[in-house]
Amino acid sequence: MAKNKKNKVVQMLSPENYIKQKARTLPIYKCTINTDWEENGMAQITVIRKHVNDNFTAGFYLVDLKCLGIKDSHYVFNISQHEFNETFAHGELQMPTETIPYIVAHNIIFAGLEFAEDYGFKPHKTFTSVAQYILEEDTDDIELIEIQCGNDQDGKPIFFRGPNDDETFVNKVLAQLEKTAGHGNYYYEGYTDQWDDLDGSDEEEPADLSFLDNANIWLDDIIENELNKIDKAKKKNSTTFQFKIQIKGITKPPVWRKITVPSYYTFALLHHIIQAVFDWENAHLYQFSEDGYRSDTIIAGLIDEEYDDVSKQRKASDVTLSDIFKETGQKFIYIYDFGDNWEHEIVLEKIIPEQTEAPILLDGKGACPPEDCGGPWGYEELRAILADPKHEEHKDYMEWLGLDEGEHWDSHEFNLEDTQLYLEEIFDRNSGFSTH
Repeated sequence: MAKNKKNKVVQMLSPENYIKQKARTLPIYKCTINTDWEENGMAQITVIRKHVNDNFTAGFYLVDLKCLGIKDSHYVFNISQHEFNETFAHGELQMPTETIPYIVAHNIIFAGLEFAEDYGFKPHKTFTSVAQYILEEDTDDIELIEIQCGNDQDGKPIFFRGPNDDETFVNKVLAQLEKTAGHGNYYYEGYTDQWDDLDGSDEEEPADLSFLDNANIWLDDIIENELNKIDKAKKKNSTTFQFKIQIKGITKPPVWRKITVPSYYTFALLHHIIQAVFDWENAHLYQFSEDGYRSDTIIAGLIDEEYDDVSKQRKASDVTLSDIFKETGQKFIYIYDFGDNWEHEIVLEKIIPEQTEAPILLDGKGACPPEDCGGPWGYEELRAILADPKHEEHKDYMEWLGLDEGEHWDSHEFNLEDTQLYLEEIFDRNSGFSTH
């Protein structure tokens, strides 16, 4: 009797492994760069590849052509064009860009990389682990274009101190330049403000903006705009809602946050609050509803014109919390990232008869899962792989999370004080009110 053959199990590749193995087979759709890159020597490049389903996988590269090479890098995997444009169009408003041929993007990135490596500076971790594979392999087949690196006059490296560069980092860079370039063969520009000589201030003017800085500028604009649209009549007669919000499908530990929010806030503002207190990256679409995708009414950041019944959709900016929440114990669902499908259960615990101006984080538990890890199931798999140093993907996941050897992912990590301070920063600087 013949033995039954075991069914072959085909395991889906993680986003990182897909990019490493297959991204270069996808056609390049578009490449963009900031228009002033030649003037300031700092290039922010986007390289977009297109899947057969019309979704995008894209790499983002911040290239310091003056000294440090690839300072920052990240990527998105297999997201819809609509979601991509909604997420990243705001950055283009803050920083004008232009379309360039891929060959130009490639030469700029690798020119900065090679210039920095000559002086002992390594590229950003995400570039090395994943984002480089969105680019074509750097071989002799790539047409060579001359890109100016270093100081315009003599080609020597020139280090501009950035807004987030502390003394330790600056000293490390300068020590490296002393070692590799030699004394007198490099430049350092602290770039102090013109008023410093008058007031004695040591505060330094930023030399560049990282992706995170640009994201914060964009977030400020969005929240300020939402706060300006608040219904004054609803605010006058408002109360304060206390919510407990928990990510569904995650245990050991569960991941939840407890917050208070003014009842006159819109669902768009609640979205940004949830993003902040859970430490999500605000990189995907979202919706609120009573029963998830099966609900009669969907409250979303964007109206989907291809939806079966557009009349069932309401824009999150147009609906206040008090329009929906009427009694304690009431539940609602917040879904973030329609690919990973992170469902958050929102429970109205209390209606406090007081008017407040800004949200407050009261308590919480558990670390937010990494973005784009595959939803609750993918997160459980990720944790199992991280706990098994012998697993074939252990090293890849460690690199993806930016963990060095000996470090570990702490699923219990949550800092109430730091998260509340971040929430205060977002809403205090936009509303002008104190959270206390």
